[in-house]
Amino acid sequence: MQKDRSTAEVLSRQIRHAENARFLRRMPGFALDQSMPQEIESLLGKLQEAEEELPQRRSKRDLS
Repeated sequence: MQKDRSTAEVLSRQIRHAENARFLRRMPGFALDQSMPQEIESLLGKLQEAEEELPQRRSKRDLS
């Protein structure tokens, strides 16, 4: 945990240096593509369906 804190402090100091600040200001902004490939969308839908069926399967098994 201490190592993580010291790493964060070093990075924070480096970002605040004038030279690095100028460099970072000149970088273009980044935007995430919010769309999702159809295959992943389909797999997530199947996963959602399976998760919704799980309580029903458990209750049927408990009744047996």
